[in-house]
Amino acid sequence: MARPSSTDRLVRLLALPAWVAEHDGATLAQAAAHFGVTPETIRKDVDTLWVSGLPGGMPDDLVDFSASAFEAGRLSLTEPLGLDRPVRLSHREAVALLLSLGVLADVLADDPDAVETLRRTHRALRQALGAVDAEAPAGPLAPTSGVLRTVRRALAERRRLHLAYVSATDTRSERDVDPLQLGSDGTHLTLRAWCLTARAERSFRLDRILSAEVLPAPATAHRTQRSEAAAEPEATLVLRPSGRWLAEQIPCEQVRTDRDDALHVRVRGRDRAWLVGLLLSAGRHLQAVAPADLAATAGAAARRALALDAEVHAKPGRYA
Repeated sequence: MARPSSTDRLVRLLALPAWVAEHDGATLAQAAAHFGVTPETIRKDVDTLWVSGLPGGMPDDLVDFSASAFEAGRLSLTEPLGLDRPVRLSHREAVALLLSLGVLADVLADDPDAVETLRRTHRALRQALGAVDAEAPAGPLAPTSGVLRTVRRALAERRRLHLAYVSATDTRSERDVDPLQLGSDGTHLTLRAWCLTARAERSFRLDRILSAEVLPAPATAHRTQRSEAAAEPEATLVLRPSGRWLAEQIPCEQVRTDRDDALHVRVRGRDRAWLVGLLLSAGRHLQAVAPADLAATAGAAARRALALDAEVHAKPGRYA
């Protein structure tokens, strides 16, 4: 059985006083069932909270429970020090959660119950943030369920697909493809497939697929020149000297420093989404990125985050 992490315990310690405040007199067993741990774990958590609080360590500076109730196996909070209210998300955490909900809704687009749950969560979070229009789940929450179902069926049955597709330059095309893999680049759901028109591997964003049809023909395995290592996406980053820490923390295939002390780093990611996340974390330390389409994907994700951030700040709410 995996050992619980310190992060899990910290989250529980922060949540326990608020739960007890709403369930005064609850038993240790009831609290344990709610948090998915043993009564003994809850007992240890309360012992820890009893010596937790504000600087100074005086009796009034510490979280306090009723000792008599605790001896009887029940929980009653007598001094919460503000912990009787649920911990709120920071503004940055809430914006990041909204973006993640959008990507998750795209992945689960063919599950109506899951999408509806995500939409309700998305709406509630925007309302809590004080968003200008909490009823507008734009972007990745747009439905792609029909296309997604068709693509998943073709992958499961190993059959060829006919696609009507609109490129980033608004060029419409129709083509037959042999689907290989469905994945995410961190912002959009993407189909990787062998395009019979281009006679090469291509990636197709699902939100740009106008229609998809499973064909009777089976999908064919195509021989490519790419090795397994080469199949992993690669990027070259030019980092300012202030970004040296990043080069020291990630596995790099090549690092060199130019005459201006900028670092030229070549890195191979486990997938495109990982590379997009890397670029977003590098932020202001980046000077240049190759390939250009990877930079464009990361830029689009950053602009979405900034736009949502600006929208939320336009009407300050609970997390502002």
